[in-house]
Amino acid sequence: MNFTTETKNPVSFQDIKQIKNGEVSEYLVKVAFDKEISPDKHSIIWEEEQIDILGFWSSKAGIQHNITPDWCMRREESRTASGMPLISLYSKSNTNRITIALSDPSNPTTLLAGVVEETGRVRIQIDLFSQLCSNVKEYEVIIRIDRRQIPFYRCIRDVRKWWSSLGYECAYAPEYTKLPMYSTWYSFHQRTIPEEIIKECEIAKKYGMDTVIVDDGWQTDDNSRGYAYCGDWQVCENKIPDMKCFVDKIHSLGMKFMIWFSVPFVGFESKNYERFKGMYLNTRENVRASVLDPRFKEVREFLTDIYADSVEKYGWDGLKLDFIDSFYLSEQSSQDFEKMDTVSVEEGLQRLLSEATEKLRKINPDIMIEFRQSYIGPAISKYGNIFRVTDCPNDPIYNRVFSLNLRLSSGTTAIHSDMIMWNINDTNESVLYQLLSVMFAVPQISVRFENITDEHKKILENYLKFWRKHRDVLLNGELTVLDAEANYSMAQSEKDGESVAVLYQSVVKAVDKNLCEYIFNSTGKDGVYIEAKENAKYEIYDIFGNKYSSGEITDGVSKLQAKNCEMVKIF
Repeated sequence: MNFTTETKNPVSFQDIKQIKNGEVSEYLVKVAFDKEISPDKHSIIWEEEQIDILGFWSSKAGIQHNITPDWCMRREESRTASGMPLISLYSKSNTNRITIALSDPSNPTTLLAGVVEETGRVRIQIDLFSQLCSNVKEYEVIIRIDRRQIPFYRCIRDVRKWWSSLGYECAYAPEYTKLPMYSTWYSFHQRTIPEEIIKECEIAKKYGMDTVIVDDGWQTDDNSRGYAYCGDWQVCENKIPDMKCFVDKIHSLGMKFMIWFSVPFVGFESKNYERFKGMYLNTRENVRASVLDPRFKEVREFLTDIYADSVEKYGWDGLKLDFIDSFYLSEQSSQDFEKMDTVSVEEGLQRLLSEATEKLRKINPDIMIEFRQSYIGPAISKYGNIFRVTDCPNDPIYNRVFSLNLRLSSGTTAIHSDMIMWNINDTNESVLYQLLSVMFAVPQISVRFENITDEHKKILENYLKFWRKHRDVLLNGELTVLDAEANYSMAQSEKDGESVAVLYQSVVKAVDKNLCEYIFNSTGKDGVYIEAKENAKYEIYDIFGNKYSSGEITDGVSKLQAKNCEMVKIF
């Protein structure tokens, strides 16, 4: 490997040494500075032949997978609170060409790839210290390069296993993290009304949802959005006169109760705003709040005590901890290092999460902790046991792509969809399309049942019934995907002689005689093509779960007349 480096810093020592050879190779990078400094960006660069490379994958690539020129390279930015240091370049056949990962998921780094116009090669660049960092004198990181000619998603899963071997293990995810949930965000927003939420939960429980997440609004009279009133974290008695009674009523339905916190924000209108002046990382005028600095022990104790005392007092079963990716250094950040017990924001954040989760798990070992993209990397996975797709209301493509991305890269963490919502006048097929887009994640639902049609209710009830019946296959089976560059034309999970597949685009679905296969037509078109190596039986079910056709298919390719969003069973 011909590495070159670029940096503005005076470096007393730098070395890149290969420590593992083969199709999966590893290189140890050592950097030392003349004195403790906040380093400028330190780049490691090399080029690869661009042969049979079609697409770029990263945890935040979203719905764009193209390879761009080297003057505007595709990138994955990573630190404790955002992203993961992993990129993969793959072929049209979904085969890995090169997958690159770093051993350090905490300090700010960026992995980049772009086409060199003059040569038709791909420039790979790793930027260490890519954002403002705390002072360091010495630094080490391992670069892992995987060139195996296997499906790229297997390489991604193997990187996650590698991180686990380095000590970045996934938090224990209790059973309730892997069951459907009802969220109040899209259905209520900040209008937290216990009586109406309880009424919704009575229906949600019947349909198969076992937890309610009460979102923003419980702590303030203000319903105008924004975070000006965050930071005191006292129950708004005008909305919820008796929080414990509210929780008890949800528990009496057989449901768990989770609640939302915007972890870093202290709003301009809160009583605590003056208390923490001098202990903010930055100010966000657009949301009318400042971001707490976890390097101060007082900040960490304040947040940890709020969470633990509230869980113990009210009996909450979990916390939705939001906006953790807002913790980062800026030019506004405090430099009062004598009052801090660490000068590293990354370490301060990990101390906050460690102290909070340790205290919470002493109260309830099964407590549920939800994190939302983009804070879904290995450095943070030991604290949260739910990773949720970022907000994408009524956007099935985004929900599909990111839920599958998280499934491929997050190990045993429970992966949740963004909350499913829809226009109450939408078609039945559009409603089911939203749901089929997150088949391989735990669904969160956020609609008002009193507003949706009876047919929408039947579709939701049938979907959740199927999902719960097959959830072991869906969540714990071997997940395969096709065509990331097309936002995944198909996804399939297989376990113990059973398989569930969703066709998002028109493809010929090969079936296995040794499997009982459930295939959903989510292509937007009528008809699915099945390729079998011998005769098999089939059944077709409509969007409400009613069987209306059956027969046999023969060896070869057959077209079955399953309409849009209907299901075929092959056995």
